[in-house]
Amino acid sequence: MMNPVLRIGAVITFLWALMPASIHAENQSLPDTGHSLKEETTKIKKHRMKKLEERVTVDETTLKEHCRFISEIAAVPPAGEVVLTFDDGPEPGQTELILALLKKYQIPATFFMIGQKAEAYPELVRQVTDTGNTLIASHSWSHPNFHDIPVSEQQEEINKGLATVSKDNEYKLFRYPYGNSSCESNQLLKSLEYRIVGWHVDSCDWAFDHHGEVDAKEALSCGVLARNRKDYKEHVLSSIRAHNGGIILMHEIHPNTLKQLDGIIARLLNEGYRFKNLNDPVFQKALQ
Repeated sequence: MMNPVLRIGAVITFLWALMPASIHAENQSLPDTGHSLKEETTKIKKHRMKKLEERVTVDETTLKEHCRFISEIAAVPPAGEVVLTFDDGPEPGQTELILALLKKYQIPATFFMIGQKAEAYPELVRQVTDTGNTLIASHSWSHPNFHDIPVSEQQEEINKGLATVSKDNEYKLFRYPYGNSSCESNQLLKSLEYRIVGWHVDSCDWAFDHHGEVDAKEALSCGVLARNRKDYKEHVLSSIRAHNGGIILMHEIHPNTLKQLDGIIARLLNEGYRFKNLNDPVFQKALQ
């Protein structure tokens, strides 16, 4: 009988081979949003550069007064502990493969789902829930930039997303699209007893192109060292080592997440890192 780990590995390889070309392509469509993957990546790059500019030109006191970036985590992560988090799902083809890797290595993860997509793919939501070592949380209804929409729309995005994704969840978590927050939305989430989740390590999977490279501007916006601009896996690993653990931001919709995830997990386990989830007591100081 085949070893269980080898059998799961074979399933992962098989699923990857069956994935339609659109999963790999940069023009992959996001359901019900009218945006292609390429367009979504362009939006992320724009928002990240705008955020970098704002961090440089606006004083820290003003940023705090307007609650612009509450997702930024000041607390040092627990040494040697990591949490995998995946945004922007569920994503047909990719969600299943991530779950297969979690099963292969017997590790947990948290999935921050977009309400529109959760409504479109309830079977994928069920698969994540049924895994048993995962948490599901809201990433808003349609993934707008909260800095670009009025407070009324922000609150509609929160309420509709929570109602679709996490209304029955025992553990209440929310992550802002692009990490961009507002005081009013923070207050709403607090009144609903939700914790706001940021990240210590940005995998920057959105910045690496299909050749596995990131240009200088994007490298600057998400802290990719010059030596890692052609090595996504090493960027993620070196960032985790620099923090000695932490909450890791990844996305289901970007192919680099999936292609390199197996190797990243294996290396972290080999280096002695321990995989936790966001409901673990050791990570509560990192949540807002």
